[in-house]
Amino acid sequence: MSTLDPFVDPPLPGPPYPPQTAALGLIPTIIVDVPICIILIVFFLAAAAVNLLIFLRNKSVAHKFLPSSVLVGFCTTRIIALSLRIAWATQPWNVSLNIAATVFAAAGVVLLFILNLIFTHRLVRGLHPNIGWHPFATYFFLSLYFLILACLVSAVTSLVVSFYTLVPTYLHKCRIVQLFTSTTLALLASLPIPILLLATFYPGLRRPEPFGHGSLTTKILLVLGTATLLTIGAAYRCAVNFAARPAWNPGWWHHKACYYIFNYNLELLVVLAYTLSRFDLRFHIPDGACRPGDYRKGQHAYHRVSSLTARCASLEDRFVVGYYDGRSSRSDYMSRSSYLSRTGYLYQGSRYLSRSEGRSSRSSRSGEISNEIGGVREVREVRRKVFRERERDRRSRGRSERSEEISNEISAVLEVREVRQVFREREGERRLRRTSPRRQNSRSRSGRRSRHHHRSHRK
Repeated sequence: MSTLDPFVDPPLPGPPYPPQTAALGLIPTIIVDVPICIILIVFFLAAAAVNLLIFLRNKSVAHKFLPSSVLVGFCTTRIIALSLRIAWATQPWNVSLNIAATVFAAAGVVLLFILNLIFTHRLVRGLHPNIGWHPFATYFFLSLYFLILACLVSAVTSLVVSFYTLVPTYLHKCRIVQLFTSTTLALLASLPIPILLLATFYPGLRRPEPFGHGSLTTKILLVLGTATLLTIGAAYRCAVNFAARPAWNPGWWHHKACYYIFNYNLELLVVLAYTLSRFDLRFHIPDGACRPGDYRKGQHAYHRVSSLTARCASLEDRFVVGYYDGRSSRSDYMSRSSYLSRTGYLYQGSRYLSRSEGRSSRSSRSGEISNEIGGVREVREVRRKVFRERERDRRSRGRSERSEEISNEISAVLEVREVRQVFREREGERRLRRTSPRRQNSRSRSGRRSRHHHRSHRK
């Protein structure tokens, strides 16, 4: 008859085995974790929908910007991770759900790290074209992307292996790998901060090349802010890995409040900061940019703003014929040049330029785009005023006054046609004047010949 030793623990069920150390966020519960996860899922779902809509809308107007799809993918990974955490809360004994939730929670944030490094590289190219476009800088950032992916694969592999073994040697090696990867990812998350600070205060040899919409200063502040938030989250996860505790005695840094604040909340702030600041316009670069000067060449390719301004101006040219500064003279606004000269635009080929002549020496195109946006707003305001004025006129005036207005419009159109007719007649007279001396010379020669022939016939 075998007897059980009271000092020997019973074997754990598995594999996979439940973790022996305290997990970040502890084991989820239905009362606490499920409502928080549902709220976060709603926010990430809204952010994914907005970025997907922006990506599809930009694609329809040939405005290629792939980072919007990267944010959609990141929000999707966060939705999956939170959904798995809800499922884990309903089945806390299920170790497989624990593994899946932990893997998705750790794998999604690297997309934001890569996105920040991409924007940092673009800013370095804009601030210092001779350095940013150097092959060494390009290979340096490519090696950073490869290092992030290698750390992700190593962290996920060591995490999964630690759930399938109880050998202390293997567990120790897995812990070393996790400490190395978490430290490396924390350093990579903070890397944009020193790079941008050095690029900002280092005197450049060439003039900066602005790209996208807005100033370079705004872009730098945006990337610095998001990099700071991501660094805080990565440093927190790294510190938790170093301060390991047993599962029955967790530290305060393992609790749920710290888990949700330093992970999902900070990442949600980063996503909202990029989305609400319209990073698809700010960090857009022309396709095929591969050398210094390509960013500056792509500044004229903002069809999105220019076409919008042109459409609004052409629409107002057709419909606005009556209201300007409180006046209701419809005959003054029938022609394109008259209306555009009054509203401050000059038609030049395919775009409308504002009458403000001042241009910034640092970013001339950004000032031009801001003028175009201001022009769009002015056009919209004029359009609304005209619509309201028409409604008031239609309600207050009778049919007789309306007929008078129509007659005024017709007379204005006739006047324009008369002006065109006069211009054509003058053009015809001018052409006739050019050809009249030749005809007179030919007529005089023919007259002389006829007289000579008549005299010879008389003789």
